[in-house]
Amino acid sequence: MPRSTSSPRLSRRAALQLGGAALAAPFMARPARAATTRLTFQLDWKINAQFAGLFMAEAEGLYADAGLEVEIRPWADGVNVASEVAEGRAHMACAEQNLILGAQAAGAPIKAAATMFQASPYGLMAPAGAGLSGLEALRGKTVGVHVDGLKVMALVKGVNGIEEIEVVEIPYADKFARAVSGEMFAVQCYVIDEPIGVTARYGAAPEVLKLSDHGLLSTAQTIMASDTLLTEQPEVVEAFLAATFEGWARVLADKPAAAEMVVGQFVPDGSVYKDVAYQTRCLELLEPYVTGGTDDIGVISRQKWEEAATRMAEYGIVEALPDLSTTLADTAFVA
Repeated sequence: MPRSTSSPRLSRRAALQLGGAALAAPFMARPARAATTRLTFQLDWKINAQFAGLFMAEAEGLYADAGLEVEIRPWADGVNVASEVAEGRAHMACAEQNLILGAQAAGAPIKAAATMFQASPYGLMAPAGAGLSGLEALRGKTVGVHVDGLKVMALVKGVNGIEEIEVVEIPYADKFARAVSGEMFAVQCYVIDEPIGVTARYGAAPEVLKLSDHGLLSTAQTIMASDTLLTEQPEVVEAFLAATFEGWARVLADKPAAAEMVVGQFVPDGSVYKDVAYQTRCLELLEPYVTGGTDDIGVISRQKWEEAATRMAEYGIVEALPDLSTTLADTAFVA
């Protein structure tokens, strides 16, 4: 089905949560601000354009207009984002769907409330001209993945009925060189990021295979909140989500300007992400993951969530499932 050519938008329920005045054009007067509620949001990676919606909401005063003062905390070594929320060190956070499900199965008092990405950006990349035209091209080939990719590839092979792919674990360092040398036909990548660096280093864009096109069902950068926050201050959660996804809508409406904003105002000096061209390309690559082929961004489909969870459990990506009826919050971004 062809993609819509209209601009991404908030769902009607979410837009009503944010309020028409806050969505108005920048030259219109802002409404009086509500009393401030402080929130801490834990990212699952370093500050860069893959979280641009949050930074846009902060930079353009959407959080402030909603009465929120939001601390956006970057990931650091040793941080378990689900535990940060479950144990009260952060109010909200984002993570891959399987990590949220695993934490919930272990008893963490958290729920998924919305999602930044409708699909996982896990993929494979191979040198230009390798012929990575589809999953069939991997028959009889060797693919290098990280430890987290072993079960993902088992799922992809199983769902598609292709067992003639040799999957081996490799370290992250210099992994694409293994494909260039011919040791591996393809290696694991994060589609919205790593191919950009490979292109810069090798002078040609790698061929990329999106695993979400081949059976990997999962949301990513999925926003979770503590049960306490959801119960005691549901209006705060709704206000945060509405502002965040209005931020995302503005990012996708002008990706070069958004990249300049992220780099200029949020990426720390010395970071590899302190590069406007790099961040602009990242936003181009992540757009289809944010929109998911629809106009209503941020929304988790209960049906797709449960289907993905069941498939993850079947292939051991999650060891055990929680009661799926309790895993999603009742927000404007769950349908």
